[in-house]
Amino acid sequence: MMKNLKMGFIYLISIALAVVIMLMVNFADRYELSPKNVYKVYLDGKVIGNIKNKKDLEDYINSEQQELKEKYKVNKVYIPTGVDIQKCTTYEKKVLSAKQVHNIIKKEKPFTVKGYKVTINPYENAASDNDETDEKIKKEKIVINVLNKDMLDKAIKSVVKAFVSEKDYNNFKNDSQEEIKDTGSLIEDIYIAQNITMKESYISTDEDIFNDEKVLTKYLMFGELKDDQYYTVQEGDTIESISYANKLATSEFLIVNPEFTSANNLLSPGQQVKVGLINPVIDVIVEKHEVFDQESQFKTTEENDDTLDYGTKKVVTEGQNGTDRLTTKIKYDNGATANIVIVSTETITPSVNKVVKVGTKQTSGNYSIVATAGDWAWPTVSPYYISSPFAYRWGRLHQGIDIAGSGSGSPIYAVGAGTVESSNSAWSLGNNIIINHGNGYWTLYAHLNSKLVSPGQTVQKGQQIATMGSTGRSTGTHLHLGLWVGGAPYKGTCTDPMILFK
Repeated sequence: MMKNLKMGFIYLISIALAVVIMLMVNFADRYELSPKNVYKVYLDGKVIGNIKNKKDLEDYINSEQQELKEKYKVNKVYIPTGVDIQKCTTYEKKVLSAKQVHNIIKKEKPFTVKGYKVTINPYENAASDNDETDEKIKKEKIVINVLNKDMLDKAIKSVVKAFVSEKDYNNFKNDSQEEIKDTGSLIEDIYIAQNITMKESYISTDEDIFNDEKVLTKYLMFGELKDDQYYTVQEGDTIESISYANKLATSEFLIVNPEFTSANNLLSPGQQVKVGLINPVIDVIVEKHEVFDQESQFKTTEENDDTLDYGTKKVVTEGQNGTDRLTTKIKYDNGATANIVIVSTETITPSVNKVVKVGTKQTSGNYSIVATAGDWAWPTVSPYYISSPFAYRWGRLHQGIDIAGSGSGSPIYAVGAGTVESSNSAWSLGNNIIINHGNGYWTLYAHLNSKLVSPGQTVQKGQQIATMGSTGRSTGTHLHLGLWVGGAPYKGTCTDPMILFK
């Protein structure tokens, strides 16, 4: 019995010694008795292994990425983001080669190149004023990657020159603009509305990286990178008709087709023109001092005449438009008028009022007076400035005209007799009034400072109904005047209000 116990004890001791010897062999194989300095490589927090020299790994990675260097036109490629290399002291024997670590990393993460992360902070574009909908339009923060500052500067300058001629830009920069004698303009300032920041960074090659100035310029102008869109000119086409058919303002057409200098340039059948919509990522603000002559609308006055049959009209004096010289401060946002202040006005040629006699003599039968172009009154006081016409702006139809320059609180008049259909407030239109003129025409007055009439109220042509303001989604103090035919606003057909005054 004792002999068996003794033998079992010896057996257990032998097993224990064998385990210890195996552990010591493994330890000796993996670890050294003396510590040494190495670099431990981590990938997203997990240990890959040790290397002798950090620079050896960096140099090997760079030497193996010739394709990336050619693609991005750079001299050096760097370790991926998420890779961390820390110097440490260890007893561990195993050290990986630069090639081994490179192959492990390559399977898990893309390599990086040195460049800049550019942040374009949000700015709500005043020129994208959208009177037609309550849908709020926001610009989000945009982050793009570029390889160098110089390329970004040149691309931004190219965008600026899409809205400012080379000559005007250089004269402004060199402080060599000619003084205004009678009429003309001076640029007072040019700047980008957004706050743009740059931070040097290691950029992963699986991200979009701009390394070509022309490509970056195109992105900043169109908001995306896609093939140019073309239209083939047909017989009878004009720049204006092509622009409207493709939801472009004529000014936008001229921007994407810089070979044309005016909307009046002639086109040839078969000619190819670009019709892509621009959607600038940055907002180029140009502030100008402008002096120009503008036609002033004549007014129509009516006089009752009991010698004429009821409803009969007889023109006594034909109206004649005059000319006013306006001195203004105008702010342009990506080529569109964002705000205007009329500093002063001078009458060059006075307008002549149109005088019409209206018959009041009663005879048998019922009569009704149908409004014609001469029966409409201009809705603001003079001087004024049409800051935005009835046209497409950035792909959306501006369903009316914007009249500015009269100043906040200046009177707004009904363009014709009718009944006030609504007097409301909305996010986009601000304070607004709709008048039903009873002849298939409705007019809309928006962004009002105050409203002076109520729904159901009858108003006369030229009666003050409101004051000019900048409520709702507004580009500054102005009146948005809309004309709708065959139905109330957004139910009938929107039409250029200027047809009323021609």
